[in-house]
Amino acid sequence: MFCKAIHLQDEMEELGYDFRDLLFSTETGEMTPKVWDLFLYNLLRVNNENDLAQKFLKACRSNDEETKESYHEQYFAYTLEALREHVNGILSEVDSLTIKANSYDLNTHPRVPFIVAHNNHVQSTFLKVKAQLDAFG
Repeated sequence: MFCKAIHLQDEMEELGYDFRDLLFSTETGEMTPKVWDLFLYNLLRVNNENDLAQKFLKACRSNDEETKESYHEQYFAYTLEALREHVNGILSEVDSLTIKANSYDLNTHPRVPFIVAHNNHVQSTFLKVKAQLDAFG
């Protein structure tokens, strides 16, 4: 499942990543390494660490795993927190949308069960991701 980081589309483009690169496992909640890259790159940019962001961007584009790993080690706690905030935000949004969907009359909104089923799938996946993130401490 796509990690739902729609708000980071500019960063995705800069990194050369696509939606299909930024996935959460629906079975385990594990995430692709590029999700970590995206959130770290965004943190570096948002915190005006432009030189570091450019070096990290270069490492991502050139598949320099050693340099990327060095950045991930140094900024792990910050990236973890950013991912937790994202996941918790999505979970909160899905809860609100499901409550709203369930308030509709099925006679006039016959697709509500499909919407709720989708929301439940998203929630289930993101709860697994949350568990993965919480396992880091």
